[in-house]
Amino acid sequence: MNLTTATSERLFFVVSGEHPTLPHAEIRAILYASGIGFKEIAAYPKLLRVKANPSALEAVARRSMMYDQCGIEVAATRPNRQRLLSVVSRLDLRSHFAERRSYAVRSLRIGGAFKQFRRTALEREIGKAMQTDRLGVKVDLDHPDVKFLCIISQHNFLLGEVTHSRVPGLIASRRPRKRPVFHPSTMPPKLARCIVNLARPPDSAVLLDPFCGVGGILLEAAAIGCKGVGVDADPRMLRGAKKNLKHYGAEPFGLILGDATKISIRGVDSIVTDPPYGREASTHGRKLEDLLQDFLPTARDALSAGGFLCICCPSDVRLSQIARAAGFKLVESHLVYVHRSLTRRILVLRKKMTRRGKAAG
Repeated sequence: MNLTTATSERLFFVVSGEHPTLPHAEIRAILYASGIGFKEIAAYPKLLRVKANPSALEAVARRSMMYDQCGIEVAATRPNRQRLLSVVSRLDLRSHFAERRSYAVRSLRIGGAFKQFRRTALEREIGKAMQTDRLGVKVDLDHPDVKFLCIISQHNFLLGEVTHSRVPGLIASRRPRKRPVFHPSTMPPKLARCIVNLARPPDSAVLLDPFCGVGGILLEAAAIGCKGVGVDADPRMLRGAKKNLKHYGAEPFGLILGDATKISIRGVDSIVTDPPYGREASTHGRKLEDLLQDFLPTARDALSAGGFLCICCPSDVRLSQIARAAGFKLVESHLVYVHRSLTRRILVLRKKMTRRGKAAG
């Protein structure tokens, strides 16, 4: 995407360490969906740095459940303590305070880097180097107006102002067993939110889940403002989805009883789905690969030009080959360990375009 350098700043995103690739991929997808151009500076375990308009911070904070904190970089140096303190002592921090009158410095160590440094001591040294007395601000460790974060990694030392932090326990009430209707094959809400974002739906997009089950993916789509359409061949599943969505105040755009391989819906912006597999799921007597071979051409026809499909399946299924034959381009792939007998593959696919820019098929 194009980068508008005139309004760009260096931004940082501290992400959860629960998966090596998904949190970074989710942020990239959110920025794409939000129409925010960015230039990636670096991607480390638990840290993504980009150059982008600061509106990227709000977009990610609103949609992601795999980020922990994000904000604007203040200083970055090679991993040298004295070098960092020297840089900090020369900073002009007036723009970070404006009418705000208190601050705190916190630190985060990534990957066990530089364990010889006591974090609390480093935080005090950075606070002293800031020379904030001349700005008329004071330290408040409990309720600061401005929170600075020093990120310690093997690659560099980074000081940034935290603008957004994920609220702990935000999705606890939407865990599968907390819902009115439970099904054991339902995906955890954090992962469901992630795959919704990976499909890059813009705000207010029409998002289709052709194997919606009891509505876990539709719940997360509604939470970020999408118009969710669910299809399922089992009327009990649809009744469960309706109850779950109503319980959380989510209004579906549509719930349809039908065969996902024969749907006639057209013009949807994104498709996100977790087809049935495993002991607790039913494919109604069909082999999963046969089901996918019949489903993917239908999904291609349902998508608008250049639309994205995010789909999950067991890792031993030849999904990428089936998808290419159906007219999709593979964008990215991730493996997620579930338990000893199941590793889930998450694929992001895009509807292929013709040379004239029209959707293939």
